[in-house]
Amino acid sequence: MTPEQVGLVLEGIERMRPRLSQVADAFYAELFDRHPDLRPMFPADLTRQRAKFAGELHALVVALPDLPAFLDSAARLGNRHAGYGVRVAHYNQVRTVLITTIAAEMGSAWTEQHEHAWTVAYDMITEAMLLNRR
Repeated sequence: MTPEQVGLVLEGIERMRPRLSQVADAFYAELFDRHPDLRPMFPADLTRQRAKFAGELHALVVALPDLPAFLDSAARLGNRHAGYGVRVAHYNQVRTVLITTIAAEMGSAWTEQHEHAWTVAYDMITEAMLLNRR
């Protein structure tokens, strides 16, 4: 990622921070609408899951400027996800939904540059999560 892309992603996460819980709600609604086969992988009550999602997304994004910390956090998250039965194909399904959700949340502030930066960030997160999976 370029420094400019990191800046765009950091700007986006800070803009969304007060509403990350609602972003998580929208993300899961869209994920299960598009991919109902993924629903059984999650608890019936998504309250804690939404909070975990919002917290992990924020933590990973703000760690981007510190590559060693970012890689460590992403590797731990990747190992947990492997234990939940997440397969490589799921990451592509989630990418589309996450980018769509973030774009909707950012509204008119969303640009092609934001989309590219968030896509690069997501791909970097995915690669780091899969890198040292056990």
